[in-house]
Amino acid sequence: MNYSLQIAIILTAATLGLVANTLTLNVYAQNQNTSDSAAAENEITGGITSLQFDPIDKNTTWIVGGIYKLDNSSASSPTFNATFYMMKTDGSASHSHDIYDFVLKGQPITSDNSTTFSGASTVTMRDGPVTDVPTNITLLKDTAISISLDPTKIDSHFGNSPIYGTQYLKCEETKGICK
Repeated sequence: MNYSLQIAIILTAATLGLVANTLTLNVYAQNQNTSDSAAAENEITGGITSLQFDPIDKNTTWIVGGIYKLDNSSASSPTFNATFYMMKTDGSASHSHDIYDFVLKGQPITSDNSTTFSGASTVTMRDGPVTDVPTNITLLKDTAISISLDPTKIDSHFGNSPIYGTQYLKCEETKGICK
């Protein structure tokens, strides 16, 4: 892949992430303005900005951009929801997915730099929602997230690598940009 194409892909992914954040931030807005510091500590929101490689055609790259919210992260039953767009790097085949109904199995595993929540969730696909998809949500320090979905349950739709994102929403930090 040449340097110009790599730059174009990165800029496209960043733009799509900002657009997705702008269009869908209102979904989470009522929970963002809480004065309860305990609630704020248990709520993590951020942007999904990832490149996924097609498992069949290794030359096709998909851009993934959207938002997520992890609520009650220190409780026995955290809530995780994500919504994002996915399209080829040439802009074709645009479609969307949602991840919801996450059910934690066991306790989160914490190491020096990460915390992993293992469980199952529902993922929307072309033919309808797929339930009980094994899902790992890993918080990487206080800055990033990876979402791993069992490829065998969803026909390797997202390839074999995690979907990555940030633990930031630019609209929260710079409210004037997202009017």
